[in-house]
Amino acid sequence: MAASKKQVWAWTILVLLAVTGCSINDEPRPRLGSYATSTPGTNFLELKSLGDHKYYDGLFEKNGIVYTCRGGHIDIAHLRIAADYTRYLYKRTLKCLLKTDRRFSFKLNVEPSRYYIQLTYPKNWQDLPDLQKEQIAEEIALEMGQYLTFTMVTWHEVLTFFGYKSMAFLPEFSSAFSWEDNYSNLLGIRLAAAAIQNKQQDYDKAMTSLIYAQMEHLGIQPASDARAAAEAMRGIWFEGNIFVTMKVRNMDIGLDDGQITPLLVPSMCEQPQPQPYPIPTLTSFTKYGFDMDLYVRPQEFEKDQILKVVCPDGGCNRVHMPADLPIFLEHIKNRCSQIGCKVVQ
Repeated sequence: MAASKKQVWAWTILVLLAVTGCSINDEPRPRLGSYATSTPGTNFLELKSLGDHKYYDGLFEKNGIVYTCRGGHIDIAHLRIAADYTRYLYKRTLKCLLKTDRRFSFKLNVEPSRYYIQLTYPKNWQDLPDLQKEQIAEEIALEMGQYLTFTMVTWHEVLTFFGYKSMAFLPEFSSAFSWEDNYSNLLGIRLAAAAIQNKQQDYDKAMTSLIYAQMEHLGIQPASDARAAAEAMRGIWFEGNIFVTMKVRNMDIGLDDGQITPLLVPSMCEQPQPQPYPIPTLTSFTKYGFDMDLYVRPQEFEKDQILKVVCPDGGCNRVHMPADLPIFLEHIKNRCSQIGCKVVQ
């Protein structure tokens, strides 16, 4: 998200939402991000310039790119977006579970694709004592908030690879699966889960503390080093200035080993060791006997092209998650080999 995907969160909409806060349904607001490249428009940050996390009023929130010895480049806007959607979908799911609702839908506020969920409850769900039902619902909602957010932000990367633009005139193709996106998203999801479980602080204060602690744990570097790390990868991971071309697409979303390992710049930090983290799962959801049908219905201009990947002969209007996701990753991988970009998995 830059003068492309990362500075793509439309300036007018962004400013309005930053001032007025959330939408009437409490959905998270858009944020302006940036490429992790040493190019005009990229705002590099360090520990003292991270600012406070704000779910609603983000007028003075600080976003940009940091570099960490164990996490590589991290897009703080991506982190915050994923965190706030985790909170939002946790609350949505919890409300549905406590009401025994079987269907609900949601979407990312910068794209038309809509996600649909149909829940199947355990046979004894209605017979459980209220307190036990609330405890199980809390556990499952926290798990689903993380899982659904991870699915949604991953699908956003797929959409932009197919040419979707949040703003009709700003291309986002170069930003699809850029090297820092998946790990930044995962960090936000993990931190939000911890913030939600923190009953001593409100969400914003907990997130602020957790972000600072996480960046210190990963070995955050000065802003000048963050820029130098990006510049060191010019011609290797990216090329260009105003118009950026990504030479590397990081498609590690944990399908092979259940975790995401960050890409590190070899010349930065002494003997750096990457810090992988596990991707969200539905372990408790399955353990308690729940089941779910999850699918996304693309509404973008590119939807016909997207749907042909899973329905070559046409006739479908939805993508099933997570079953269809590997099909798209393989398609993108093959496309990268044709256009000359390297895929990391």
